[in-house]
Amino acid sequence: GVPRRLCPDNLKAAVTQADWYEPELNPKISSFAEHYGLVVMPARPYQPTDKGKVEAGVKYVKNNACKGKRFASLEAINEHLRWWMRQIADLRIHGTTKKQVQKHFLESEKPALKELPPGLFPCYQEARRSVHRDSYVEVARSYYAVPSQYTGRQVWARWDAKMVRIYDEQMRQV
Repeated sequence: GVPRRLCPDNLKAAVTQADWYEPELNPKISSFAEHYGLVVMPARPYQPTDKGKVEAGVKYVKNNACKGKRFASLEAINEHLRWWMRQIADLRIHGTTKKQVQKHFLESEKPALKELPPGLFPCYQEARRSVHRDSYVEVARSYYAVPSQYTGRQVWARWDAKMVRIYDEQMRQV
């Protein structure tokens, strides 16, 4: 499912300009949020209470499921982690909620999730580009024409193996 709100730390991949009232989001995270129908509310700068407890979960897995173990392949790690989640992690009593993890998720958290959209978020690369004097932008060692009114300006390019799209400063497709 999809949560209604995403509260990332102010990492550059999500927030290009941190601010208490009007943070500037990376265009890709904005598109991601639009696709999944969620609101992105970054943590306020220098406010640790705004942050979640994500790091504690990673530490829990490293120190319990994986500590001292070696695996022959990625598939072996994944199989072990699937077993560990079903048999150990989901059945334990959580230290903060004092409830069984799986039961708490099914009763309290899962009903609050929205339904997933029909398609996955498209994977693409993106970067800011300058429009050259000849009204072309360079993307992956190829040149693409844009309208002449963008000459000398910055645009945002998004591309994958099949398509290149160019956007203006307000993320309107050129």
